[in-house]
Amino acid sequence: MVSSLFQSNYSPLVFFFFLLFSVDNTSFHGVGISASSTSFLAINATENKGEAEAFLNWKFTLENNSQSLLSSWHGNNPCSFTGVTCDDYGAITHLNLSYLGLRGTLDGLDFPCLTNVVSFDLLNNSFYGSIPSNIGNLTKLNYLDLSINELSGNIPPSIGMLENLQYLYLYVNQLSGPIPKEITNLTNLKHLISWKNKLCGPIPSEIERLPSLANLDLGTNYLIGSIPRSIGNLTSLWYLGLNENGISGLIPQEIGRLISLEELYLFDNDLAGPIPASVGNLANLTTLQLGHNKFIGSLPSEFSKLRRLGHLHLYNNKLEGQLPNDLCLGRSLKYFSINNNHITGPIPTSLENCSTLIRLRMEGNQLTGNITEAFGIYPHLNYMDLSHNHLNGKLSWKWEHCHNLTSFKISNNNISGEIPTIFGRMAQLRVLDLSSNNLNGEIPREMGSLSMLLELDLSSNRITGNVPTEIGLLSHLAHLNLASNNLSKLIPAQLGSCTSLLSLNLSRNKFHGSIPPQIGNTQVLEVLDLSYNILSENIPGELAELRNLHVLNISHNSVCGSIPNAFGDMLALTSIDVSYNDLEGPLPKVKAFNEAPFKAIQHNKGLCGNVVGLLKCNSIKSKKRKQSVGARSIVIPILSFLGFLLLSCTWIILLIINNRRRKTFQRENSKQANGLDFMSILSWDGKFFYDRIIEATEGFDSKYYVGEGAYGIVYKAKISEGQMVAVKQISSSKEDAEIIDLIPFEREIQALTNIRHHNIVKFYGFCFHVHRTFLVYEFMERGSLRTTLNDDERAIEFQWDKRVNVVRGVADALSYMHHDCSPPLIHRDLTSNNILLDQHYEAHVSDFGTARLLRPDSSNWTAIAGTIGYIAPELAYYTIPTEKCDVYSFGVIALETIMGKHPGDHVSGECSSSTQTKSLTLLKDVLDQRLLPSRLCLQDAQDVVSIAKLAFACLQADPRLRPTMAQVSRELRIQVPLEIPFFAVSLEQLRNLSVRKFGAFAEDEPASL
Repeated sequence: MVSSLFQSNYSPLVFFFFLLFSVDNTSFHGVGISASSTSFLAINATENKGEAEAFLNWKFTLENNSQSLLSSWHGNNPCSFTGVTCDDYGAITHLNLSYLGLRGTLDGLDFPCLTNVVSFDLLNNSFYGSIPSNIGNLTKLNYLDLSINELSGNIPPSIGMLENLQYLYLYVNQLSGPIPKEITNLTNLKHLISWKNKLCGPIPSEIERLPSLANLDLGTNYLIGSIPRSIGNLTSLWYLGLNENGISGLIPQEIGRLISLEELYLFDNDLAGPIPASVGNLANLTTLQLGHNKFIGSLPSEFSKLRRLGHLHLYNNKLEGQLPNDLCLGRSLKYFSINNNHITGPIPTSLENCSTLIRLRMEGNQLTGNITEAFGIYPHLNYMDLSHNHLNGKLSWKWEHCHNLTSFKISNNNISGEIPTIFGRMAQLRVLDLSSNNLNGEIPREMGSLSMLLELDLSSNRITGNVPTEIGLLSHLAHLNLASNNLSKLIPAQLGSCTSLLSLNLSRNKFHGSIPPQIGNTQVLEVLDLSYNILSENIPGELAELRNLHVLNISHNSVCGSIPNAFGDMLALTSIDVSYNDLEGPLPKVKAFNEAPFKAIQHNKGLCGNVVGLLKCNSIKSKKRKQSVGARSIVIPILSFLGFLLLSCTWIILLIINNRRRKTFQRENSKQANGLDFMSILSWDGKFFYDRIIEATEGFDSKYYVGEGAYGIVYKAKISEGQMVAVKQISSSKEDAEIIDLIPFEREIQALTNIRHHNIVKFYGFCFHVHRTFLVYEFMERGSLRTTLNDDERAIEFQWDKRVNVVRGVADALSYMHHDCSPPLIHRDLTSNNILLDQHYEAHVSDFGTARLLRPDSSNWTAIAGTIGYIAPELAYYTIPTEKCDVYSFGVIALETIMGKHPGDHVSGECSSSTQTKSLTLLKDVLDQRLLPSRLCLQDAQDVVSIAKLAFACLQADPRLRPTMAQVSRELRIQVPLEIPFFAVSLEQLRNLSVRKFGAFAEDEPASL
């Protein structure tokens, strides 16, 4: 090149410059690099400053509590901010603020300043408002998660500008409007998950432009229209969820092209027509959910190709025809439900050997065949319902080998033969329904071994003999229905030991004799039907103890005598039928009798009352008087003459001894009054105070009625100016008086009146009389905790701080009773109904020791004491209550206080599939939604988590693992910071933490989340 320059016509000056450039090239180049580097650093610093300003400006738009959670967000270096990640050059690439409990909007965030962000994660917070349209400026974004927030409005079309986006999560928000077509521009998208929103309109047909899509979940929205045929082009799809929408039309045949599909959810839509045979091409399918649609026709035989299918749900459709024979050919089927269709024919032979089955529901069809031959042995089966079919045959011995079976229902078929004794060895059974068949023989005594049984229905069969006394061993039994059989002999008294019974139906049998008074022991009973039998004798007064009874039917018997007056206290009664008996006398003064239709009391011997069609009680008395007028006109003169002679002869003798007898009588009467009728209440004279209570309540008139608590009805009484007391009336009798030893009884009263704790209702004393008996307590203005929680207006006023204070107050009261009283006192029946609230929402525990006062020699101490739903589980086996029984009841009440209702299944620790789902539930989702738990302040959140954690510790099945109330009371006063956000706390975490912390009490410091 140099030679060419020399040879050219250019001047030497040009060559000089060339040499100069060659010599100094290195130094010039170094200067260039330095200048470029300086320029890059300056630009990057400017970008960082802009990003920091964008984040700080957004922070200050969030709610105050959220700002404190972002305390590290200050200064000009955003790479040090919580949740922010930068690359090696200092550019922000990731923002992860998930599970922080932040609250605010996204409007204040300047998205155009965040152009380098590839991941943006706000999962599980409380952001509200709309998704800003300028989010489309995040052109490098690969991952976007705005799930589990409160976002509303439309999905902005600008989201289609995020051309690099692969993961889009918007589930559990309140987004509305149609799915924007622009979303189909995201050709790299793999996951589109937007279930549980309010999206509407059709699924865009352009969805085929997302060839990489693997997970599409649009369930639980308001989508309409049909499934686009173009969806068959999404061959990478392994999950498709369109359930719980309003999608109609047919399932397109093209769905069979989704060869990678593993899970298909289309249940709860308006889909119709036949199920396409092309579904059989989905060889990788493990879950197929098509329930609750309008599908018709028979199941395609191609279903036999689905060898990996574990979940097949086709319930609530209009399917017909027979089931394919090789339905379980792959031996993978675990959950099969085809209930409520029109399926006919026999049960497929492949099901006989389908040993993998866990849950089988085929009820509500027209299946035929011999049940003895159709089913095999299923070691994993826990639920089976074949009810409402046309099956015949006998119950097989094979069921004994279904060791995990908890629910077996085969009602409304043509099953015959006897009930096999092997059913008594199916130890896990909770529900056994064999009703409406042709079963005969007797009820096996072995049924008394089913200690877990909750429901037994053998009604509408041809069962004979008596009810075995062993049924009384079923302490958990809640529903017993033996109606419409040929059972005879006496109703066993042992049924009174089934203290968990809610309904008892023995109607339409041939029972004779009297109604067992022991039935009065089933005090949670709500329905009692003994109609259409041959029962006789009087109605036992003990039935009046059934204070929760709603329905009473003893019609079409031969019961005689009068209806006990104590039935007037059965305030829960809503329906009665005592017709076609030999009853007489007045109807009880309670709403169910006073408002009963005439047909419910007709055809009796002489009932009277204020029911239309029934004689008034005074009319019957007047009629009897008229009938005796003639007899009296003859008898009275004769008796008068004889009486005059007798009086004349004895008058002198009476005058002599009259004074002596009067004095003796007065002395004895005074002694009796002082020793039995009345007791002193604190400093008041018992006789005076008794009269004052009767006067203040006008003889316990209903206008002073407050409510019904344990052991009696509560009235309010104003005994002096400014002094209101609560009076609990308890039915008593002379027999009660005779069994009470007054000396220890008075000591017991004195002990209770000496209790002094501001969280225990003050007990003033006890009036005992052969006609009226009542306890006198301090009056609480706001009533019970249960009443407050059941009233929406009062529940909203009952804010979190008040609820926390109530739980602490109950814990303090129990701690005092268990640890500061000598001897320790056990409540035995702690419920939300006997936690009373004063005008300042302070908790006061009531009914301490009431049971032992009223029945000091009762078998209550060897029988289950307490209320269903609050009773510790060990009382089913060890019937002597301990302090740990109160601890368990406290755990239930603590959860009830923060949840706003009885916690129900959340008190159970069993690991069934349903309870596992509940365990994964977030705490905030089960709290009382009337108080908007999503807006809990930090202090309240810590307190609520602490209460829930302690409650689960108190609900340990093993009483040895429960804390003492002293420990609970102390823990509730300790402030423990949350290590994870409140909105991320799950019930499972709380249960595990309670086991670790309180199981063995190995640690002394508070456990935190």
